[in-house]
Amino acid sequence: MTDINRTACTFSRPALNANTLKLIAVLAMVLDHAATVFLADTAPAALFFHAVGQIAAPIMCFFVAEGYAYTSNLKKYLLRLFIAAAISHVPYALCFKFTVWEFWYVTGVLWGLFLGLLAVTLWKRLRAPVWVRLLLLGLCCLLAYPANWNYIAVLWIFGFAVFRESPKKQWAFFGLVTLLYVLQYFVYGSTLPVWLRPFVLLCVPLLLCYNHTLGRRSKVLQWGYYLFYPAHLLVLTLLREIFTRL
Repeated sequence: MTDINRTACTFSRPALNANTLKLIAVLAMVLDHAATVFLADTAPAALFFHAVGQIAAPIMCFFVAEGYAYTSNLKKYLLRLFIAAAISHVPYALCFKFTVWEFWYVTGVLWGLFLGLLAVTLWKRLRAPVWVRLLLLGLCCLLAYPANWNYIAVLWIFGFAVFRESPKKQWAFFGLVTLLYVLQYFVYGSTLPVWLRPFVLLCVPLLLCYNHTLGRRSKVLQWGYYLFYPAHLLVLTLLREIFTRL
């Protein structure tokens, strides 16, 4: 995968490290959430920001899979994601006006990221027949139902991690799951139009520029990347309350 990525970037664009791509994902996420909180769903600016926001989740999923490959302590990585998901639930519910106690009904994307990492861990490390591991993968997808991006995030992470050494299989799996993401609109519906969903594919040229360099590493950055999620939701909620009282 490394050779293909570097070849793709040699003549057209500079290579990007993990921290840069994560920053892009964070900015896209903030724009998307801000549009949801402050703009009408059909406003042209909201549609633009939601389209940009589509790239955030697959980039996050990609780096959860990369994190599995690079982490020196998988248990701590799982714990870090679980704690961040738990902390994020209340801000997510408050920000988007859901009931806090019905966590089985709706919660933030970090719960799906945790379950995606758990699914990969079980698949790769559990010594069990394939059918057992497939059942566990299905269980992780089922448990991710309340999360933003739900089982789609679990499957993206699974594909990025399991097919990491085979770029063709990796991107083919990503494409199939993305198609499923588009088609599920016709089952569950959405307040946003279906044509926004294919914008998720804009993450592909960005991820192809990943140079497999992590960038600066520290505990602050590790925790900050995930804790920024609940922090920015709290800020958006407070700003909304301030503006509604003016």
